[in-house]
Parts: sequence; structure tokens; C-alpha cells
Amino acid sequence: MLKSLLKQFLIYALSLHMAIIGFPAIALAAPINTTSVIQMNERHENIDRIRSTMARDEVRSSLLEMGVNPEEVELRLDSLTDHELFVLNQQIDQLPAGGSVLGVLGALLIVLIVLEMLGVTNVFTKL
Repeated sequence: MLKSLLKQFLIYALSLHMAIIGFPAIALAAPINTTSVIQMNERHENIDRIRSTMARDEVRSSLLEMGVNPEEVELRLDSLTDHELFVLNQQIDQLPAGGSVLGVLGALLIVLIVLEMLGVTNVFTKL
């Protein structure tokens, strides 16, 4: 009796397994246009540039003084839109060479406040 139940179970399990394997996986592919590739490259360049600015000791110490964890800010960069990244990079470009980092921090703080108000992030809940 036990052998027949085990045999039936194995038959059903193998049949189900073969039926699932028998269906081909659906793959959807479409051509990617040039503008999409350019936008993806620009986004990665903007994020890399902001991360390199955030890696500076002055920026990290200023963020810690404001009560913002720099690691959380780096994680939140991925949730910024392309336009927000572009605006933030423009403000970095407008700073004088060797000038204050407070402009970058101010811009970053404004972006974080806007994202907080929209409910996208929760950076300031630990304050």
C-alpha cells in the first residue's frame, strides 16, 4: 500500500515537473533607441559625480553636523529623477573651484526635503 502511494506521488510529481519544464520561457525584446542609451549614461555619470563629491571629508562632516547619515544619502541617490540629478550637478558646477561645499549640501538638503515631502524617502524621521 505504501509503495503504491509513493509510486503514485512520484508519477504525479514527475508529470507536473515535466509539464512545467515543457513550457518555454517568454522573453520580450525590443530595440533600444539612442536617446535611451544616452539618458542612461548621463544618469550614471551624474550619480558618479555626486558620489565623488559626497566622498569628500568636508561634505561628510557637514552632513553629520546636520544630522543626516551620508550612507543613507548615497543610497537615496538612486531614487532621484534624472532632472533632479541634472539640477544637483549644475549646482556643483557653479561652485567656485576650492570654494565652499555648503552650496552642494544646501542643494542636496533641498532635494532631500522635497523627496521627504513627496513621501519618496524617510531621511529625516530619525531626527
